[in-house]
Amino acid sequence: MASTTSAAPPAAADYSDYVNPQWVRLLNLLQMNVRYHRCSGTELFTEDGGVILDFLSGYCVHNTGHNHPAIVDAIKNDLDRGGPAMLQSHVPDLAGTLAHRLCTLAGGGLEKVFFACSGSEGVEAAIKFARKRTGRTGLSILRARSTV
Repeated sequence: MASTTSAAPPAAADYSDYVNPQWVRLLNLLQMNVRYHRCSGTELFTEDGGVILDFLSGYCVHNTGHNHPAIVDAIKNDLDRGGPAMLQSHVPDLAGTLAHRLCTLAGGGLEKVFFACSGSEGVEAAIKFARKRTGRTGLSILRARSTV
């Protein structure tokens, strides 16, 4: 089963000192501050030979598991192209190709795609698009009633 005996990473002291000491304390308390030598799919392989199943969800990267071969290959291929890394500096070919494919696959007359780096950016853009489309400036909020 899962191993929790790997020593905490040496960088944990720097992380604690310069970023978030509470996070390091929590991981230590939960015996989750371990070093991994490899991660694949849903498995995290610790330096001491243990295997931990990763059931974390909520982050986009976890939809395909750790280091999915098709994604790793796509990243390597893109890096091998040696193109620019900043989207604002040029018209990115791959983003246009992906947008075209998304519009085609989505159906329903989708004509444009908006790329974002996070859920909060996506929500902010959706609010702005809705305001522009409707001409309204306010927001409607639906609040669920507590049953507790």
